[in-house]
This record gives sequence, structure tokens and C-alpha cells, in this order.
Amino acid sequence: MKSFIYSLTLIIFFFGLISGKVPDKDIIILYTNDVHCGISGSIGYAGLAYYRNELITKKTPYVALVDSGDHVQGGAVGTISEGDYIIDIMNAIGYDVATPGNHEFDYGMEKFNSFVKNLSCGYISCNFRNIETGKLVLPSYQILEFGDIKVGFVGISTPESIIKSTPTYFMNAEGEFIYDFDGDYDYNDDENRTPSKFYETIQEAVDSVRAEGVDYVIALGHLGESVGIKEWGALEVVAHTTGIDAFIDGHSHEVTPCLIQKNRNGEDVPITQSGTKLRYVGQVTIGTDGQIKTELIGSDQITSKDEKINELVEKIELTLNDKVTEIDIDLVIADKNGKQLIRNHETNLANLITDAYLDEAKEFGGADIALCNGGSIRAPIKAGNVSFGNIMDTMPFNDNSCIVEMPGQAIMDSLEMSIRYYPVESGGFLHFSGLTFTLDPEVESSVEVDSRNMFSSVAGERRAKNILVNGKPIDPEKKYRVVGDTYTLVDNGDGHVFNNSTVINSYLSTSNEILITYIKKLSQEDFERYREPQGRIIIASSSTQTEKEEPTTTISEESTQTLFDNDSESENESDNEIEIETVGGDDIIEVESDNE
Repeated sequence: MKSFIYSLTLIIFFFGLISGKVPDKDIIILYTNDVHCGISGSIGYAGLAYYRNELITKKTPYVALVDSGDHVQGGAVGTISEGDYIIDIMNAIGYDVATPGNHEFDYGMEKFNSFVKNLSCGYISCNFRNIETGKLVLPSYQILEFGDIKVGFVGISTPESIIKSTPTYFMNAEGEFIYDFDGDYDYNDDENRTPSKFYETIQEAVDSVRAEGVDYVIALGHLGESVGIKEWGALEVVAHTTGIDAFIDGHSHEVTPCLIQKNRNGEDVPITQSGTKLRYVGQVTIGTDGQIKTELIGSDQITSKDEKINELVEKIELTLNDKVTEIDIDLVIADKNGKQLIRNHETNLANLITDAYLDEAKEFGGADIALCNGGSIRAPIKAGNVSFGNIMDTMPFNDNSCIVEMPGQAIMDSLEMSIRYYPVESGGFLHFSGLTFTLDPEVESSVEVDSRNMFSSVAGERRAKNILVNGKPIDPEKKYRVVGDTYTLVDNGDGHVFNNSTVINSYLSTSNEILITYIKKLSQEDFERYREPQGRIIIASSSTQTEKEEPTTTISEESTQTLFDNDSESENESDNEIEIETVGGDDIIEVESDNE
């Protein structure tokens, strides 16, 4: 593993003449990606609106505003309105084009369809398909005109949407998948992993928009540069296609002023992404000389806010300030360096949340075990006053909770699925109350998954050792009652499959409501037991892991084109340096990983 530290600066890149036809004035395409309900922090939507209006007034009338997905989820304002507040803000600003991210599906397909209807600009996606009809659900592309120049935007959605939202939302009542993203990827076939259908679908959309006489084609994707399945990432898409002039990306939360990838014809194509939560605004400029310039605009370059949008945002945020309780300890998801412990280690906040589930279950006959995936816990709770909004930021997903009866074997299998990526961060990493275990990192994971990355079997030695349920060794044959959210226990979230299980009660409260109820019961003395982790997840010492550690490498701003944004909440995070972990593939730069 390597830790890279980058000096964070804004970088501008220019590319040569792309089209034989050039605009009479600069065309500026502003973009946002992975806003995740960050409506007011850093630049905020009001700052974005102000900057867009300034460009139109002072620089060029040719300004478009586009979004590459994951805007309706990730914070309290999204949770309490099921995304509607975000759609209201986007409409007030006036977006021109948008592509859905995987989190646009988090409130269910019916709600997603309402977003499609209510977002003024609508959505585009060339690969979101209804399997039953074989037809695309959304338009593949959208064309904007700037004077006599036409720019085509091709929408591309990540095939990870199924597993990184809620899989059952893409199924019919019989549990059969009726939606897909043309991913055609075989997780278990090392020799046949190229998703040719995925690339062909995208190429067909690019060719179609070219045939309409556009002068430039911009891919508006929610794929990521560093993703779990690199074949679904923006780099591979560019490498396997032609006709894309620039690629505006999202999903992996990377701060990428520009990353050059050669297309199938060997031509350079810039890929750009602006991090998350409006820390930057992306800007792609097609100049009057035909050059394409990409840059990221920081908060220091946006000096004011649009009054109308700011008023709307403030009105929405007033609903989040009611006090729930007060605590004198920090409940954490990351270490002091910003590494997301919630995704590969026990934390005090995860212990509090799983205890809250177990306490809630007492009202419904009780449970032996509570579980919660690390990806559903999105923000720490800091010492001091804790508001309704703080809780919703911590647990933004509005999943209902349930009690499921299952054999010990199903729990053991899910444990293996949970820790298969360790030590890499994973949103599917499970936390428990009522269960403890030891993770042996020297054992290689032998978990096998199906074509949609859902658990299939364990082929070899298991990594989870000494599994105890309330102090007693787990019995593979015994039935246990497990409480948690429906995303994990019922809907196969993060690929978890609990074989031979039965839902006992599916009418518990939502996860954030359960947490609010529980912490209201606790005294300051009660909170003391959460000051430190409690030894529920023990990591066995690993000489192999130590041997594989590589030294920290420092890279200067002159030697890198891509900067990665660690969206941690660490108080010790420097304003000028960002540290992340990278691993050869993508699962793994989930800087603030996607989904539950």
C-alpha cells in the first residue's frame, strides 16, 4: 500500500484544436459531481449560482451548468425530503443537463421517476436499460446550442448502481432483475472480463449524437477514475471508444483537474472531476481558438453568493437545528489522519449505532445480534450539542429496519463477505452488537461472487475466527435473530446474501430514528462506555501485512495531474495536504466511498 500526499493547487490544462469549427465566443461548461447534499458548505449552491451569473455577465453568454450525479443523497436535507429539497434548489439555479448517479436510486424507483419528472432539465443515460423491453429508460444524450456551435452531452451511469444503491429497487415483485446498465462483467472469469456490451452501448450513443451534426461531444459520466471494477471506469471507457472530446466524471470523489487518457485511436482525451460536496466547481472551456481547457474553481475564487439561492438554502436548513442531546466525547468514523476506520475497523460510533438497533429490537421480541454496514455511517458526531441535522448527516439513508431470523452459517458467510477487502476500505464492512470476532489478515479472502458482485460462496479458509454470539461460539445450525436495516438484511446491499433467512418483523423505525431514540435515553455516564472501542472486532497481528507496507511517497504539484480528495471529517486535516490510501484497483479509492 502507498499513501500519497499531494500539494493541493488549482491546475489548468489546454488541449489542441478538437473540431474544425470554433465558437465566436468562449463556451464555458460548469459542472458539479457528487454534491451529496452539500448545499451550503464550502462553495455551496448559492456560490455556484453567483459564479455562473458572473461569467454570463462579464465573460460570455455561452455558459451551461451540468451535473454528473449523486446530488439527492448524503446529508440531512436529502434524508428528510427524500431528495426533493435538492431538486428544488437545482431547478432554482437552472441546470441544463444531468446524469443520474447510483444514489439517485436510493429512495426507490418510484422516487427516482419523480426526480426524472420534476428536475427541469431531466436526466440522460445511454446505458440505463429496462431488461423486459430492451429499451433505454432515459434519453442517451442531449444537445445544447451556443450560437452556431452544437455540443452533445452523452450520459453514462455506473453499472455499480445496482449494488451500490439497493439491489431490490432494480427487481420486480418476483425478485428478478428488470433493470440493468449494460455492465456484462464476469467477476469470476479472469480471462473474460472486458464488458464489451458496455463499451458498445456508449460508442453507439456517441455515434448517434455525432450523426446529428454536433461539433463537440462531452461525456457526462458517473463512473470514477479509481473504481472497484476498472473496466467500468472512465479511463477504460475512453480507451475503448472514439469521438469523445472530453469526459466530465463523478462517483469516486476524486479531485481531478485533468487526467489524460488516449482513446481507441490514440487521441488524447481529458477526464476531469471536482471532488465532492461542492468543494470545487469544475469548468470546461471551449475557446474561440478551438482549444479545450479544464480547470477547478475553488472557494477562494468565488467571492459572494446569489441572494435568491442563499435565501432558499437557509430556509431549508432551519429545519435541521433542533437539539437532540449533548455529549462530551467525539464519536468517530476516521482516525486523526482522515483514514476511514468505519470501513475496516471497529469504531465507537459504530458500536453506539449497533447498540441502538439492539435496544430497538427489545420492543419487538428482542434480537441476538445487531449489524450495520460501515457505508451507511457517513459523518462523525462531535462533542457538544447534537442536533437533528447532525444525526441525519451521520445516518442519511432512510432505510427501514427489520428483524430477520437466520442460521449461524448465513452470519458466518456474511462476515466473510464483509471483510473480503480488508485492509482496504469497504462500505460493506459490517459492525456488530452481540457478536465479536477476530479477523486474520494473513488468510486471503476466498469469497466468490456472482455476475452482479453478490455473495455466492466461500471456497477456502475463512478470515473470521473465534466468532462469539453473546460470549458463546457461533453455531452454524442454530437460528439467530438479527436486527439491522433492510438495505443489508433484505435488499442484498453491498452484495450481502443471507441464505435460509426469514423476515420476522419489517416494521421497525428508520435507522436514523432509531439512533435519535436511543441517544435521548443515554446519560453522560452511559456515553462514557463509548469513549473507546470495546474489542468487538479484533485484528490479528500480521507479519505479512507489515512486510507489504511501503513508505510514504511525496509527490510535488508539478509531477501530478490528478489530486484526490479525502472527504474525511478529521479535525487534523490540513488545508494544503490530502492523504489517502490507494490500492491497485478501485475498490479502493473510495475516498468517501459510495454507498452504503
